[in-house]
Amino acid sequence: MRGFSLLEVVVAMSILSVLLALLLAAVSSVSNLWIEGGRALQTRERARASLEFMTRELAGSVVDPRTAFVVAPGSILQDCGAPDVPAESHTVLAMAPVGKNGALRCVGFYLQRNEARQLCRLKRIYIREDDPNGFFPKVNEVPGKPGGTAKGLHTDPADASWFTSNWDRKTFDDASLQSDGAVVSTVADGVVALWVQCLDLLGNPIPLLSESRVHPRSRLVFNSASYFQMATTTPFESGASFVYLRKTPYVMKANRLPAALEIRIVTVGDEILARGIRIPPQRNLTTTDGALDLEKSVAAFLADLNLAGVQGSTVFSNRLRLASGS
Repeated sequence: MRGFSLLEVVVAMSILSVLLALLLAAVSSVSNLWIEGGRALQTRERARASLEFMTRELAGSVVDPRTAFVVAPGSILQDCGAPDVPAESHTVLAMAPVGKNGALRCVGFYLQRNEARQLCRLKRIYIREDDPNGFFPKVNEVPGKPGGTAKGLHTDPADASWFTSNWDRKTFDDASLQSDGAVVSTVADGVVALWVQCLDLLGNPIPLLSESRVHPRSRLVFNSASYFQMATTTPFESGASFVYLRKTPYVMKANRLPAALEIRIVTVGDEILARGIRIPPQRNLTTTDGALDLEKSVAAFLADLNLAGVQGSTVFSNRLRLASGS
């Protein structure tokens, strides 16, 4: 019987090799799409979970003349030793009943960005009242009636010192996640921007404290202990629904929470950070009345990301009403 010639065998092997190469390329493409889809899903799930976690912790925030609620630029934490905090990102610091049996705890959320280590993270700080290091905000005792002391109004209308005066680099050491006193932990990876927009009772953005021309100078975005008035059901005669006040002997600290918060984050996949691309600074654009223009700020930051070669970033947003903010 006559067999295959050498030429026929070579042709058959060549055709088989081409078919195998095409099959391998198709399988590799599908595999890459599957992996990229899994990574994108993981990033989205982490982002959604982080926003839900922030909502649960911040919704019950409380203030009084001796406690405060602050939204600040990241530079506030830089000043007290927090490592790798972007100066332009937002930080929120609050007192909330998230301890055992509703005990008050100091909680906060901020960004950490270390491009050398390929880390962009949303971080959480949680401090118990019995923290042995003294990081928990303390109310000073000042001279009161003869033979006694009185609790002082320690909160400041222009800065976040009530929270940060006892904080240093050790406060933000997350090497020991099981600390009973102060715990700093990672809420989500891949978060490259964080905005916290404060809203008044009429649903309008509250002007940045740092932009006020009448209030004592401040770097903060919002401070519950600053001097302001918030309209309840209708705007003031000027048409505004939130007004900062000058410091006078007759003006008291507001000691009020925003009615609601709009929290927005931008995330990128782990593979983007692994490429070592430099993440541009977060944008914080303002409106004519000094409030954060959230939509334009996010759009400008996304445009900067595209120019830096970062594709596939995702924006997540959540609005929460503060239980004590009405």
